[in-house]
Amino acid sequence: PLFKYRINPGSKNSIWIFKYKVGNTLMQIPGQEQLAIPYLEKAIEKTTIKYKKRSFREKNAPHRAYYDLGDAYRMNNELQNALTIYQAFTESDEFEGNYNLNMVEDKIKACERANIIQDVPINASFSLLGSPVNTPVNNSNAVLSGDGNTMIFITELAFYDAIHLSRLIDGEWSEPEVLNPQVGSDGDLYPTALSFDGKELYMVKRTDENYDIYVSELGDPFWSKARMLNENINTRTHETHASVSADGSTLYFSSDRRGGQGGLDIYLSERQVNGDWGPAQNLGPMINTSLDEETPFLTDNGKRLYFSSQGHFNMGGFDIFYAELDNGAEWSDPINAGFPLNTTSDDLFYYPIGSGNQGYYARIDREGPLTFDIYRIDIRDRRSIGTLSRRASRFERDFHLELVDPASDTLILYYNRDKDLFVPSDPGIQVIIREKKKD
Repeated sequence: PLFKYRINPGSKNSIWIFKYKVGNTLMQIPGQEQLAIPYLEKAIEKTTIKYKKRSFREKNAPHRAYYDLGDAYRMNNELQNALTIYQAFTESDEFEGNYNLNMVEDKIKACERANIIQDVPINASFSLLGSPVNTPVNNSNAVLSGDGNTMIFITELAFYDAIHLSRLIDGEWSEPEVLNPQVGSDGDLYPTALSFDGKELYMVKRTDENYDIYVSELGDPFWSKARMLNENINTRTHETHASVSADGSTLYFSSDRRGGQGGLDIYLSERQVNGDWGPAQNLGPMINTSLDEETPFLTDNGKRLYFSSQGHFNMGGFDIFYAELDNGAEWSDPINAGFPLNTTSDDLFYYPIGSGNQGYYARIDREGPLTFDIYRIDIRDRRSIGTLSRRASRFERDFHLELVDPASDTLILYYNRDKDLFVPSDPGIQVIIREKKKD
């Protein structure tokens, strides 16, 4: 059992709170949210707005069980059921004055966006890496060297999280080597990036007080003890992820320090002449939102940034996005990487290879053992949405065009004169321009 809960077997009136507690617990376990559905469905049969969380005499489920059930449906991609429950929640007598309507409306919009994004899937294949990389327990955080021959990743063992290193030899991954003793990890360091030359391993150290970024260098033949990056990178707030450009000159990292757009933001830092990292620069509102942005990775050519976000046009929770660096100066509007790479659950830590159409990603097969396994992703083609001819503009006169959703004041589409493109905010929008036939 996941946990023990004291309940009087003879009391039928205790079933609703018991079902809620089981369902609520399952909702906290990645990949097992769908198992919460039957428990929460039973819990909403009898709820109360006066729910007493710490009372052993409480028999009813809290009224917010409706909201939790909606989340469980949404994360299991049962979008119509989710919308029905969210609506029932907001229309209930107990809702007004007790809950924030925006909280539910955001979830409803996520369901609507999920329908749009899934209507235009990308052509992607997922290849499960075999043994010895994947094991019956959770395997995640796969990072690779530029030549693709060295992989470092996490395997959750019984008593600690092991940092494993495997090498590609004659097309097969070698038996993993445990790096914890070399880098000085007690199971609290997690890989976030491996430099292109395979000689610098960036990790985040997770403690109850703080998350900080560390680095270890490959010596001859061992890795050095991990050392914390300087105060330009690490602060008293959380620094949750860091990766480095292929040329080793730029560090991209996530931090919730003051002065950002809100929540976790993505920052960059340039390597100084002395080899240390310089002042952090926020990537700005084109990339960062009022919610969290996480796990940034730059492609080898330095022109495309992959990251996860809660705040852009997503399917709910974190989705994977990418943005292009225009003329080496400004980032384009982030584009949702598409379904099925993105799901209605949290999608984080997509490690791009080359230009980003290949990568490594840990995910849970909901038809399997419900543990994270590492996959290689191959995106064979991306839909070019709204792309027009770049040879010459189709329009004789300059103009400014924006399509905005009046309900949310969200920019849906605009015309980029320089590139002669209609740029949509999500991959569900297609722009088709046909020349008028001459009589």
